[in-house]
Amino acid sequence: MILGFISDIHEDIVSLRRALDQLEREKCDQIICTGDIIGFSPLYYPYADTRDANACVDLVRQSCTHVVAGNHDLFSAGLVPRNNAGIPYPEDWFSLDLAERIKLMKGRIWLYESELLPELTDENIAYLQSLPEWAVIETKELHILASHFMFPDATGSLRKRIDDICDYREHFWQMRKNNCILSFAGHMHKEGFEVVNGFGYREHGFRKKKIRQTETFIGLPAIASGRNKSGAAVFNTVNFEFKAFRV
Repeated sequence: MILGFISDIHEDIVSLRRALDQLEREKCDQIICTGDIIGFSPLYYPYADTRDANACVDLVRQSCTHVVAGNHDLFSAGLVPRNNAGIPYPEDWFSLDLAERIKLMKGRIWLYESELLPELTDENIAYLQSLPEWAVIETKELHILASHFMFPDATGSLRKRIDDICDYREHFWQMRKNNCILSFAGHMHKEGFEVVNGFGYREHGFRKKKIRQTETFIGLPAIASGRNKSGAAVFNTVNFEFKAFRV
């Protein structure tokens, strides 16, 4: 089976259409979106004139077989993460002003101060609210864990840097719990992709690579045109060949 992966679209409809056209040429059997369909800040992205949140949500709904929520999706949908990594959110979280949120969270989570909230349709808000925070994708050959980021922060809501391979420990435990040999996630906007397993941690550019058939986490590139080079990816579940390509 050929699986396509897209992540971190951030309302960039131009790049999303380009990526999906490429995935169609790759003859993907399924396309998986690992979150952050929504979320635009002019501080990070240069496509203010072409951004289209509703068009991005509509196209993801039409094109993807599996979609999980990212931190920006939750924020736009008015939800706090269920997988909250031990961070308590008060019941009135979304009615608090920014100063109160800053004081309460003390820099532990993203607060989206510069984010321009999209004018989503009621239907698309309901869709974002319905998204799971993670999913297990079952193919004939294997089970795959898809999330926006790593457990215990599956949605990427924490302002936490990943500095050590030990930071992946709980995520690998979640993979084993769900009988998953592979895991794919976005959030980090990799220029290419990263591979983490028992053999260590390594970042790769936009290229093709054979993945070892052992417990492995793969970090994906972002669709959004921002500070890092954007891209998408394809994975063959039979021969374990992975390819990240530029968008």
